[in-house]
Amino acid sequence: MFWLQQLFRARERRQSASSPDEGEMSIIEHLEALRSTIIRMALTLLAAMILCFGFSDTMMALLRQPVDRVWEDHERSHLPSGISAEDWIAAKSLAAVRTELSAEAREQLQHHFSPAIQQLADMVPLLHAATLLPAEQQEAYLTRSTTAGPQREQALALHAAGAELKEGRGRAALKLMGAFRPGEAFMLSLQLSFFCGLIVSFPLLMYFLLQFIIPGLLEHEKRLLYKSVGFGVALFLAGSAFAYWAVLPRVLSFFYNYSLDMGIENDWRIGYYLTFAAKLVFVFGAVFELPVIIIPLIKLGILNYERMKVTRGYALIACFGAALFLAPAPDPATMLIMALPMYALYELCILFARIEQHNPHTP
Repeated sequence: MFWLQQLFRARERRQSASSPDEGEMSIIEHLEALRSTIIRMALTLLAAMILCFGFSDTMMALLRQPVDRVWEDHERSHLPSGISAEDWIAAKSLAAVRTELSAEAREQLQHHFSPAIQQLADMVPLLHAATLLPAEQQEAYLTRSTTAGPQREQALALHAAGAELKEGRGRAALKLMGAFRPGEAFMLSLQLSFFCGLIVSFPLLMYFLLQFIIPGLLEHEKRLLYKSVGFGVALFLAGSAFAYWAVLPRVLSFFYNYSLDMGIENDWRIGYYLTFAAKLVFVFGAVFELPVIIIPLIKLGILNYERMKVTRGYALIACFGAALFLAPAPDPATMLIMALPMYALYELCILFARIEQHNPHTP
């Protein structure tokens, strides 16, 4: 309630400065303006959710891609040089099905695979069998079970690299698609639509909110607000893309490998993963909105170059403090990935303030 009262008083001062002839607004009028803003924001979010719900399959496929990348990176890191993750995955799939086929069907199937993949498929059951033996006997078993030459060298190289023997990629390997209640898939689609709708409509929601917080805008201030919202759209999309392509795979890889090191299987539930990934993307998009908040304050004279230059050290501490609480993984690298772009954006705002100080009439 205290913060609401302070907001209403700030609105009154702003309106008095822009329209001195108008009387002060009552608390009921402030609440009515707040109610109208909330309704507009809610209707905008609802429309975005309905739009995104029609693309649930596409959005789910996009959210699965980082998981596929984690699995393939894990496969690649446990393969010797010269063997690609794609060939090894294909070889494991071929080895899994051909033992159940007749000789004729097996021969027909193998025609669709290269000799290199067929040779890798021959290695899969041998490596599986070696895991049944004590660690000190596995290499000797592979040496005795393969003919001297490329076949033996390949088998020993795969064993030494610790090649992953689990079949499948991404969805199959991580059991990502488990739904344990009848309506869970539908509720997950609604949840995904909410997060995606929030991301899509966030710039417009920010515009409505700024209109309420800063009422009585003059014509040049309205133009500034429109530019800020347009700039905010670009920054929000850049932050979300940065999180999706650079941060999310790294965070997932950290948790995946940490679980394996602890001897824990990665049977991730789709509901938890969906919430985790969507929140991460949204938080990074929101973090990249920092200039949209600071630049209008500079243009309106609330902040200036001297003040921002003096508080640069505090801003650096604040960025790392925010990253400490917002970063989804506790490793220092992930926190740096979040903190450094935040501080870089703040430095760009300082540069803008300096330019604005020398060109105060820049529209």
